[in-house]
Amino acid sequence: MWRKTLSSFFIGLLLSTSLILNVNHFIPLDVDVKLLVGYVAGFITWSALMTYFFCFESVKRPLIQCACVLLVSVALNVVIKLGALS
Repeated sequence: MWRKTLSSFFIGLLLSTSLILNVNHFIPLDVDVKLLVGYVAGFITWSALMTYFFCFESVKRPLIQCACVLLVSVALNVVIKLGALS
């Protein structure tokens, strides 16, 4: 149970942060609205990912799936920050 809790906490935190950074980059709003939207959406995404981890008996399947999505999201963040999609 602790393994599932800790992995869902940290992977969910990393993945929700990465996904919300990607989304916030393309939102055409003011900075203060982006911060509010990012804060609320990040918390909702993080709690949804933690719940997703507890839908399975083992931690292996959701960990592999979330790690794959995290790799894609981090790669997209790198591409965005390097300016290839601006």
